[in-house]
Amino acid sequence: MSLRVSERYAQLLDKARWSRANGRNAFHILQPDIDAARLFSYGYRSQAIGVFHATRIALEAEESEATGPYVKTCLLHARTLLDQLEAKAGEPIPRDFRAVISTLYYYHEWANQVAQMLEKASVRGTNSRLETISRRFVKNIEPVTTGNGIYVARDLVLPEQGAFLVPNLGISIVPVIYGDYHSWNAAFLKAGQAGVSVHRHHKGAEIHLGYSQVKGRTILGQSFAEVSEGYAMPIPPLTDHGFFNTSGHDHVVPFVFGSRIMSGWGIFFDVEPRSDSGIARREHTLQSSAMNYSVFLERAIQNAITQPNFSRETLVPAERAGTREIGGLQLALGRVHHKIDLSSDHYRIVSVQSGKGQVRMGNAQTEVVEHDHFGVPVGMECTLTQLGDDPLVFLDAMILPLG
Repeated sequence: MSLRVSERYAQLLDKARWSRANGRNAFHILQPDIDAARLFSYGYRSQAIGVFHATRIALEAEESEATGPYVKTCLLHARTLLDQLEAKAGEPIPRDFRAVISTLYYYHEWANQVAQMLEKASVRGTNSRLETISRRFVKNIEPVTTGNGIYVARDLVLPEQGAFLVPNLGISIVPVIYGDYHSWNAAFLKAGQAGVSVHRHHKGAEIHLGYSQVKGRTILGQSFAEVSEGYAMPIPPLTDHGFFNTSGHDHVVPFVFGSRIMSGWGIFFDVEPRSDSGIARREHTLQSSAMNYSVFLERAIQNAITQPNFSRETLVPAERAGTREIGGLQLALGRVHHKIDLSSDHYRIVSVQSGKGQVRMGNAQTEVVEHDHFGVPVGMECTLTQLGDDPLVFLDAMILPLG
């Protein structure tokens, strides 16, 4: 079984294959092709620590029950390819013809071979779980291959076989959008789970986001604040932080992580658990200096919805979540009045908070609604246009150089 692909995706593969068969001739690869290949490649990149990693881990768990040398060989080949796909996500995505003939080409070849190996193993094997692993992999990858290039992820639909268990913290992270140096993610907390254990990062910064029905205690350094409504908390490197969930129900904690000296998923190896015993933290108000001037996120969003003249506001300045070494995470809130240009010299992650809009990047366009997320690559022309009468409000995150 091969992955299903869209017409535009197939056109790019044809160009890549012709080029590779003709001495890497690239004169037939035009700027719209490069733009589309970059978009598809970023769609794949967002699966690195999610689908690619989770599928590889799932296969490792089933390897001992593989029957026969043929099935074992298929699973070994699939795991090797998945490891290559994870590693490729750490490479820059070029802004020239190489995005077509190298980056997208290898993403497709390896992902397609994984799908084929998994199908062969599930057909020939006696372990029914292999069929489930195969089906989930294809289901998660085909939204990339069957699209027009603009990858849209919804935070209400967290994929099966798409999470990463953070070492030493015991929480599951679902990647949403991955850019060049920062990512938008979701931590899933079970009702009976205490929350996110106190930890810190050495070379990365974060912004924790809370949405209703949030209820708990958010920790920053030697301080904490009780929260019962949406908030955004900036976290510099080497700063202890965590969250204790007292809501009594499952809760998703979105967060942005970034570092200009690591890829956007550096959080998964730049984690140092911290002891919470014997520490007498003091309670402060959320917006205090002790809590790094955190903001009431949902209040700000509601203000943008109800104030017709609202345009754009920086909620978290880059200086509050970063250093000169790693750069700083900036979180901004914007409202679209007919149309807005989202092109930038830095990768931008957009999270739609209200309304309905149309995103256009290069020659591709798609509609987005509340809970949708998408990324805008560096140098890519991008506009967001309001559709309908409801206010179109969004958050966007970038990591910027400091100093």
